[in-house]
Amino acid sequence: MTDDKTKIDASPSKQLFIEMLTRDVLLIPAILDVADNCIDGARRIRPDGSFKGLWVRITIEDDLFSISDNCGGIESEVARKYAFRFGRDADAPMQKHSVGRFGVGLKRAIFKMGTSFSIETIAPTSSFTMSVDVTSWAKKKEWAFEFSALEEGQKNRIAATGTTLRISPLHREVSASFEIPTFETELATEITSKLQDAIRKGLSISVNQTVIHADVEKLVGDKLAPAQAKRKFTSAGNKPVAVKLLCGLGESDDPDVAGWHIYCNGRLVLSGDKTPITGWESEGESVSIPGFHPQFNRFRGYAYFDSDDAGLLPWNTSKTAINADSTIYQAVRLDMIRLMRPVIDFCNQLKIEKEQTGDGKAGPLLKLLQASSLSAVASVATREMFTIPKVAPLLTKTGPTLQRISYDRPIKHVEAVKKALKARSYKEVGEETFDYFYNNEVKECVGRQSETSLTTF
Repeated sequence: MTDDKTKIDASPSKQLFIEMLTRDVLLIPAILDVADNCIDGARRIRPDGSFKGLWVRITIEDDLFSISDNCGGIESEVARKYAFRFGRDADAPMQKHSVGRFGVGLKRAIFKMGTSFSIETIAPTSSFTMSVDVTSWAKKKEWAFEFSALEEGQKNRIAATGTTLRISPLHREVSASFEIPTFETELATEITSKLQDAIRKGLSISVNQTVIHADVEKLVGDKLAPAQAKRKFTSAGNKPVAVKLLCGLGESDDPDVAGWHIYCNGRLVLSGDKTPITGWESEGESVSIPGFHPQFNRFRGYAYFDSDDAGLLPWNTSKTAINADSTIYQAVRLDMIRLMRPVIDFCNQLKIEKEQTGDGKAGPLLKLLQASSLSAVASVATREMFTIPKVAPLLTKTGPTLQRISYDRPIKHVEAVKKALKARSYKEVGEETFDYFYNNEVKECVGRQSETSLTTF
């Protein structure tokens, strides 16, 4: 038996990458994947974390997607060996604190959006251009791309470095998405949310020349300071994973931002999560957490996972979900549940207080909440556990237990009764009509029953 007959072909198909893997990511997350490469470039040339003066410019047109940056460019040697590989080699140089760890995001995004692309880049010691017709490339056996132009041995100023990617023509469904009037707004919203860490560090990101600004989420401080917990996970031969948790109350009761927000190396992976993934609807031996209810709209939780080796972080390749099977995440989730419980208890007590005081009135807990200071998440003062301050007990009204009654009647009839009663509100109409019936029918009925009982006796 010859060597050829002993071998089984297990080589990948280009169509797998061009047609199949692109189905695992939606269009906007694909665009964010490309932007992540720009942010990694910013980290590479600004390891101190300040991105002031750096920019990323995204353009979307009917049949064109382009993204440009001034974030350091791609060296020709990196392009030859690593940048355009489908997947990441074990010997590839590690970009500390990277968000582009898996080696599929850029290529997957290109194939998802169009059938031809070009790259122009200037790096500190080289520059090149590359143009690829994906349809023609797919028919070739070899997987290599080719430089259209290449210069090496240069000494370019960092300020002059950067990369421009152009994809055109676009696939029909992508072009159709770009033509939707709300698409640009949706993309800007996702950038604001998912890339807010880089924007806050000074990176200017624009879509069709409109610069995007990151929202600053604030937490309630003072006597209602959020809880904070930190952990570090280490294992032999691996970079450590540092975890920071914050759990407290938000400045608003907006249900869209309530829940847990999880970041991996500054990239938002989950936003406002209210599912068992982050501890909701959890039953434990010592701590249990209910399912999410509107009374928890002020709940805010933040989990930050950071590592020089992004492959150790608990996220999927499209950065849109948490890998719940990660042993690190499973351990952290227990801490999240522990920190949640006191905040949940406060929200429950606040709900009861509002029910007792009635609409428009503030009880001791609500007054404490309203009087507390607000601080940005990054700078808020914290404590080990969220605690509910002792407040003066709410004075409860003495008297009979009340029951609310609600019903509907034709508006013409209601207005006629309101006029006859000279009532000032529909609530007063209900109260007056109830009292009229009670006084003239119920009391008289009880009185007649009493007289009959006495006569019979």
